[in-house]
Amino acid sequence: MTKIEPLDSFDRKLLELLQRDVQQPVAALAEKVGLSAPACYRRIRRLRETGVIEREIAVVHPKTLGWPLSMIVLVTLERETADTVSEMFEIFRREPEVMEAWNVTGDHDFAVRIIARDMESYDDLVRRLFSADERVRTFETLVVIRETGGMSPVPVGVGR
Repeated sequence: MTKIEPLDSFDRKLLELLQRDVQQPVAALAEKVGLSAPACYRRIRRLRETGVIEREIAVVHPKTLGWPLSMIVLVTLERETADTVSEMFEIFRREPEVMEAWNVTGDHDFAVRIIARDMESYDDLVRRLFSADERVRTFETLVVIRETGGMSPVPVGVGR
């Protein structure tokens, strides 16, 4: 992310609107924030180029593609070193069932969000990722019963 000047109220409103629906026409966005369409387009382009907007994606519900199970796995390493953390992140990136992974503080070293087609495939994955890895001391699985659905937008106007 390159350095960007402080975000003003127009930028913040644009970010709020784009997080809810990135497919809105620029003209509609411009009208909602009170800018001309060209000015709105320039701001959006700047937000993309500077990395404020990291990427634009389609959020697909895993169940629609045959992934009905979702778990959070809390992983504790034998020894947490910078190399081990990097190695674990690389392992997680290679697994399509690993949706997200975070290096965290507290009793555990990682929190990993995993999806699975069934408990047998989940068991195969955790045996491969965690049980068979000498760097992993323990892991604990939390099965997601229900979720709010979809990715939440980042609060734009809070705390500033």
